Amino acid sequence: MHKKKSVFLVSRYSDDIYKFIVNQCYQDLPKKEKNKIEIENIKQKKIPDIGFLIYCLFCLLRGDLFDKEKVVALEYKKIKFGKHLLSFTFRNYSSYLTNINYFYTLCKNIYIVAKFFKTADFYIKNYNFKYVYLDHIEYLNAVYYQKFINNNKKIYTNRHPRGIIKTKKKNVEKLFEIKYKKILLSKSQKNKIIKKSKKIFTSLENYLPWMYYTKYNLIDNKDYKKYEYIIYAHSFTDSQLEHQYDGFANTLEWLVFTVNELKKKKINFIIKAHPNFYLKSKIKGLKEISDWDKKIYKKYIENISKDKNILVIDKPVLNYDLVKKLDKNKCVVITKHGSVQLEMTFHNFKVITSKSNFIDPKYNLTNRWSNRNEYKNLLRKHWSQLKFGKEESFCSVMQNLFLDDNMAYGKNFYLNALKSHMSKLKLINKDSSYEKMITKFNSLKNKDRVLKKIDFPIKEV
Repeated sequence: MHKKKSVFLVSRYSDDIYKFIVNQCYQDLPKKEKNKIEIENIKQKKIPDIGFLIYCLFCLLRGDLFDKEKVVALEYKKIKFGKHLLSFTFRNYSSYLTNINYFYTLCKNIYIVAKFFKTADFYIKNYNFKYVYLDHIEYLNAVYYQKFINNNKKIYTNRHPRGIIKTKKKNVEKLFEIKYKKILLSKSQKNKIIKKSKKIFTSLENYLPWMYYTKYNLIDNKDYKKYEYIIYAHSFTDSQLEHQYDGFANTLEWLVFTVNELKKKKINFIIKAHPNFYLKSKIKGLKEISDWDKKIYKKYIENISKDKNILVIDKPVLNYDLVKKLDKNKCVVITKHGSVQLEMTFHNFKVITSKSNFIDPKYNLTNRWSNRNEYKNLLRKHWSQLKFGKEESFCSVMQNLFLDDNMAYGKNFYLNALKSHMSKLKLINKDSSYEKMITKFNSLKNKDRVLKKIDFPIKEV
């Protein structure tokens, strides 16, 4: 009988930042096993899973592929692939142009998913492995994730806000959620967190990696006090449907629905562009997503820009500057799932968000909804009928997110560990941005001299 090859299976092991990520995962493997296995890149099979394609043909004939909500719910052999298929489809800018483009991209991606099923089965049958590294598991790699988890493999992955993690949990949606923890904080501990929060929210560009890449404009001198709502737009093509489905296939659907509901109230409101629409970056992929988002946003606001009740902010401005001009005693904040919910809770605004979020809904932080009807009911409420976030919940989330060494802003966050070491080697300045650091690392011919000196714990969740 042919002996199966022992490997550490990885979805991406290129000569760039992923070499660093994968090597750190490899170093975390048990010593007694590590010396017996080698890193193996997943090579996608050219032949698709025919049974899967037949199943999708049946779905087409049944009409399921013409209904986004039914696409989200698609499942084949206990693998929930529909939400990730749709997410990957809306990562493509052309899917927003016409219904024909959307449906063509969806069908093309179904064929790609069929290859993922075939590839996963091939490795499970022909290779000996216990550990897998997967990148971007909010997209089609979620198929690999479910297939391998169902076969008792341990998965390594990375994503904001946790950094690199390892897990055997089946629910991919919960992996990067800030889990609810009932923590009793003393008054002095709360004061420390509030003080830290003030520092963070007055200079967010120093904490959120993506804010490094945008050059901000001065805010216009207008009467912002008259506006009763402010909507914070999200990326339309990046990480759609990352959390549980809440009734919207993408954030453009959510934005259009929100605007239409507020227009019915005949009140004044603001739509603020996401700063990522205007980022300047040389990192492959980031600029492309930014350009797509900006085009989608501009196309949409063309239809509403003449409405005298709507103020459209279509340039990057720092939220801290905008907050000072809003009336917190009547202005409601609307964001689907963004980190701005924490910022605006800190500034004592009432906030409406989806329960499908990176923050556990058990936290008493915002006014939350889980479907379109619940959302519509919240939007119809007056400011006085909505609740403020609780200080205990705010402090607990901030402690978990910004004061935990293993989260995205702590010393064990993989980019912070790399940055610290490259600074010691005089390869970058200690205040260099993540982009400069990654660009420099990617350009190094001898990356091993950097990699072998870095060691940090990888948390199991």
